[in-house]
Amino acid sequence: MNHSGPSGDYAPGAYRPDAIPPLPTPPRARDRFGETLLPFGDYAHIDPHQLVLEDAEFMQHQEAQDPAFYQSDDWWWDHERIRFLKSQLGLSVLILAVPVIYFFALLAIPFYFSIVIDEALSKYNDLIYVSVIMLILGAGVLGSLVITVYTTQPLMIGLIHLGAFLLKPFHGFIAARSQRYLDNRQSAFNRRTGQVRFARGRREPPLEAPFVEFDAYLERVVQRGGIFYRLMFVHRYTGELFNQTSLSGVVDHHHEVRALWDMIQRYMDITQPLPDVPRLEPFRARDPVTAEYDRQTGRDPRFWRDLDLEAWQADEGMKRSNAQARFPWRRQRCQLTPQIGRIEMDAYRQQQARVQPAA
Repeated sequence: MNHSGPSGDYAPGAYRPDAIPPLPTPPRARDRFGETLLPFGDYAHIDPHQLVLEDAEFMQHQEAQDPAFYQSDDWWWDHERIRFLKSQLGLSVLILAVPVIYFFALLAIPFYFSIVIDEALSKYNDLIYVSVIMLILGAGVLGSLVITVYTTQPLMIGLIHLGAFLLKPFHGFIAARSQRYLDNRQSAFNRRTGQVRFARGRREPPLEAPFVEFDAYLERVVQRGGIFYRLMFVHRYTGELFNQTSLSGVVDHHHEVRALWDMIQRYMDITQPLPDVPRLEPFRARDPVTAEYDRQTGRDPRFWRDLDLEAWQADEGMKRSNAQARFPWRRQRCQLTPQIGRIEMDAYRQQQARVQPAA
């Protein structure tokens, strides 16, 4: 369903599938081995079910803590931008390492006791000696595992609070460094301008380009247990690839990735209302196209926040999940491909310089 054209709230370069400009031919073919090029502009109007369900639970939890939670600078989805981070392998490894280190630290306690009593027990019957040592070590492994499972989260929260207390005198310095860290790793889809920004890391400036310059792919990820899927972006004219982001994790089903791409396109498309997903609900009234759509349809402005999730998941949620799985995704047709090769690169860059806002 298309709605009114852009108003003063949107920049001239904002994305519209019915106004995709002529695009230059890329330096290399768009086909990629083992990956599926996803179409532009042919919408299923399906939002990724797994993401929606997780976000609805998270939204309701956040509102129970603070009804104004979405007004924080830490809330990265709104009516203008979807922001996300470049994934950092080192940070992920560190987070995963904490419970492992904790487990072995706990295991050291029974191991120490087995060494202490080793000399005393070795004087007696060998069977008693071996039995007691095995009992201590077995109980130690089991106890360490149980304690790790049930206390790792409180431990990490406690460590964070302790660290915050100890580092409080250095708050200004840390805040400045943290902001620089986020700036270096922050990527974004900008609905208002039609621009996309992908972080490259600390040593390189981000890549910023119009949304129509990025191709989306269904990436197959081979892991232990089978083949999984992830959304990958490639800048058509530089070949730069972006798949390690917090926006799209590895999922079980290809249709979850396809629905995510469908949602992102509709978010960027200023002829469409914002996708009806939990994270964007508090901002629907601030987007002119969405506000008018909600006025006409009578949408409840608090639908997701007041929803009975358990009942919804058993009924409407199940229907949405089935619709997503059964949708004929492979029949979608790309509206962007016919525009490729209709202009030279130099002329295209001059055209973009006229419509895009100055950096």
